[in-house]
Amino acid sequence: MANEKPTRMELLRIKKRILLAERGHRLLKHKQDVLIMEFFIVLRQIKELRRNMSTRLSKAQQSLSNAIALEGALDIERLSLGLAQDVSVQFEPYMIMGVQVPKLKEIKVDYQWPGYGDQSVELENALVKYRGLFPELMNLAEKQLVLKKLALEIQKTKRRVSSLEYITIPHLKAGQKSISFHLEERERENFSRLKVVKKQHERANQPVVMPTAPGVL
Repeated sequence: MANEKPTRMELLRIKKRILLAERGHRLLKHKQDVLIMEFFIVLRQIKELRRNMSTRLSKAQQSLSNAIALEGALDIERLSLGLAQDVSVQFEPYMIMGVQVPKLKEIKVDYQWPGYGDQSVELENALVKYRGLFPELMNLAEKQLVLKKLALEIQKTKRRVSSLEYITIPHLKAGQKSISFHLEERERENFSRLKVVKKQHERANQPVVMPTAPGVL
C-alpha cells in the first residue's frame, strides 16, 4: 500500500475492497464446506458400491474360470468379440457448486445372450453375472470420477480462501490502517495549526491599553 495516496477517497475505496474481499471469502468458504460434504458423501457411496460388488464379482470370476477350464481361453475370447454391441451408456452433465461432473443418464444391458452353439452353462452364467455387474461398474466409475473432480476443486477453492484470508484481506486492512493513521495525523496537525492561528488572531485583535502617568487620576 506504499503507493496509495492517504486521502479520504482512497480510504473509502479500500473499505469497499475489504467488504468485497470478505464477502468473497465467506462465499468461497461456504463453497468449500459444501464441496467437502459432497466429497465424503460420494466417498461413502464408493465404499458401499465396492462392498456390494465384491461378492458378486468373485462369483462371476469363478464362473469364468470354470468356463475357461471347460472350453479354453481362445474359444471364449473369440466368442466375447461381439458382446459389447448389446450394451449402451449415456452420460449427462451435472453441476455441484459450479463444478461440472459426469452423471449417468441411462445404462442399457441385454442380459440375454443367444450364444454360438454348444457353449457351456458356466460360460452363460459368467456372462449373465458380469453383465449384471456392468451397471454397478459404470456407477462406480462415475463416482470415482466425480470424487476426483471434487478433490481438485476443493484444493483450488482452499487456495483461494487461504489467499483471501491470509494475504489479500490483511494487506487491505494494513493499507486502511496506514491511511487512517496519516489522515488522523493530518487532522491533528491542522488542529494545532488552527489553534496557533486563532491565538495569533486573538492577540492581534486585543485593545491597546495606554499607560497612565504617575499622579494623574
